[in-house]
Amino acid sequence: MFVSLFFPVYLVITATLFFLLPGKWRPALLLAFSYFFCGWLDVRALAVLILFSFFTWGAGLAIEGQKKKGNQKRGRNYLILAAVFGIGLLCIYKYVPGLSLRFGILKEIPQGLAQKLVMPVGLSFYLFQAIGYLADIYQGKSPAEKNFLYLGCYLAFFPKLVSGPIEREEEFLPQIKAVKNVRFYDRGRLSTAFTYMLWGYFMKMVVADRLAVTVNQIFDAPEVFDSFWLAAGALLYTMQIYCDFAGYSYIAVGCAGVFGIRLTQNFRAPYCASGITDFWRRWHVSLSTWLRDYLYIPLGGNRKGMPRKCMNTMIVFLVCGMWHGSGVNFIAWGLLHGIYSVVETLGRRAGVKMKGGRLITFLAVAFAWIFFRASSFGAAAGYIGRMVTAGLRPEMWRQYTELLPLNAVEIAVILAGILVICVVDELCCRKKLHLPTMIQHQQNAARYLVFYMLIVAIFIFGMYGPGYHAEQFIYMQF
Repeated sequence: MFVSLFFPVYLVITATLFFLLPGKWRPALLLAFSYFFCGWLDVRALAVLILFSFFTWGAGLAIEGQKKKGNQKRGRNYLILAAVFGIGLLCIYKYVPGLSLRFGILKEIPQGLAQKLVMPVGLSFYLFQAIGYLADIYQGKSPAEKNFLYLGCYLAFFPKLVSGPIEREEEFLPQIKAVKNVRFYDRGRLSTAFTYMLWGYFMKMVVADRLAVTVNQIFDAPEVFDSFWLAAGALLYTMQIYCDFAGYSYIAVGCAGVFGIRLTQNFRAPYCASGITDFWRRWHVSLSTWLRDYLYIPLGGNRKGMPRKCMNTMIVFLVCGMWHGSGVNFIAWGLLHGIYSVVETLGRRAGVKMKGGRLITFLAVAFAWIFFRASSFGAAAGYIGRMVTAGLRPEMWRQYTELLPLNAVEIAVILAGILVICVVDELCCRKKLHLPTMIQHQQNAARYLVFYMLIVAIFIFGMYGPGYHAEQFIYMQF
């Protein structure tokens, strides 16, 4: 959706009406246009979103009401029932079709019904937001929102609806209530928002979608390629999924910035991480912090000894894998990261100092991505097995490049795009700043030069136009 012609037109229309309307009507406009955005994608998804939003609103008021009456037990029961309902809804959409169609386990589910159970867009993301919101009410961290308009915007705000980030109510709700004060022209805000969107589109359209052509062909037919190209496919997918998801996140942050709303920075140069723990502080930040605050810490965190800490870590990553997909390959991906984290924790406790931590971390993450990308656990195992045993066939490499296809221009664009992203991430990591912030600190000439270069790169080298089918954002399926 973000890479379609529809979206920039939609954004311009929404922003124009937003600033033309009186301030008090702006939250209602954002909610209406967010619902329209969801309905444009899938009418069924809109119905689920609206019903679930009303359910969350009512559950929050009920939990707070019981707490005010001093009935903590009933408030806790309401929280548990709401969480069970939400997770149950997610499981119905995510796991029932897979179990019925793939394994025939749920034979009582008609095949036609199973095929119609397509998960509504954004369900995984606004479900976690809702559970966190209700848990914070129960714990007394936040009050229940009385106005459905604000809570509806919190769950449905269209820049973050499809693939997050997973926002916290204490950060988002005050901002949606303050949009009435947002000025039409704020050079710093608009310039920053524009930079975020340009950088996101560069990562998505120039790099990720170009990598997808090669990656898809390698993973779809691994038996054709030798060890070198299979390893290259895994490394290229490592960059593709980063550019794809981070690209979406940057576009979302930029779109929200147009309306004066700051979203969570979901990526902090993750491939600059020195270890697995550091990687998860940088990758999908809103998800990793949510799992930490609402699962890892309630399970006991690191407060109950090392064995319990290791077990809690494995549970968190198991849930993380299951959240991403119903296949065994996603569970394997999550557990593999759990093993990485446990080994790192035990090694740190034993005083082991790892040399080349960044390279080792990158390669470990790249290996785990094979399970994430593969269509099944068996496909992932077969891919890894062939990557180890296929050997090298240099005499076939010319045929491989023709098959993919990879001409000199495509290879140059891919390498240049990856190099630019790596350099930017390295600078961001060292300065502890994001690209738009760094650009705002530069002189006008340098700032405008970056704008023009990104625009030119997107229009010349971006994957779009007649005959091109835009790749769906990878995280839209979750």
